[in-house]
Amino acid sequence: MFKRFVAMQTRRPVATCLVTGASVMSIGDSAVQLCGSGTLDVERNVVVSAYNAGSAPFFYFWWQTLDGMFPGKGWAAVARKTLVNQATMAPFNSALFLTWSTALEPWIKTIRKKGKDDPKMSNIWEKVKSKVQSEIPELVVSQCGYWLPANAVNFMFMPQHLRVVFMSTCAVIWGGYISYVVHR
Repeated sequence: MFKRFVAMQTRRPVATCLVTGASVMSIGDSAVQLCGSGTLDVERNVVVSAYNAGSAPFFYFWWQTLDGMFPGKGWAAVARKTLVNQATMAPFNSALFLTWSTALEPWIKTIRKKGKDDPKMSNIWEKVKSKVQSEIPELVVSQCGYWLPANAVNFMFMPQHLRVVFMSTCAVIWGGYISYVVHR
């Protein structure tokens, strides 16, 4: 199965990243939901999984860009890639995920209820603003503790075609955590 995944990642990197990203986030979010409340909110799971599906191909190409900027797998190159990735992507990705999840979930739930209790845009954006302001500092610190070592291992030891699967494996845990933060 692993060989099939690697072959697919090589032949169709974007499609494989989409599916891998969605699957990983779905697993992480489902675990958090089932361990927490014992029930699964499908709309929530679809929203967070869609975000990860959309962002996974971006990271696939972003890591290739970093490899071009800082070639090699030595300590200096790995440190540069890891720090640039963390400094540029961590705050942006967290803010975007929080915004996406906080804004989109009420809309999805409204569509399912066929427009009943239609949330007001001003209420949604106030909630987004509050969530981003209150959660980003903690998330950025948490990301440093989790993703700096994961990215260092990724850049130092993983060949390019296995980076998405390795980071996706790491993302199962992170996906569960960030989904918990968004929904607490």
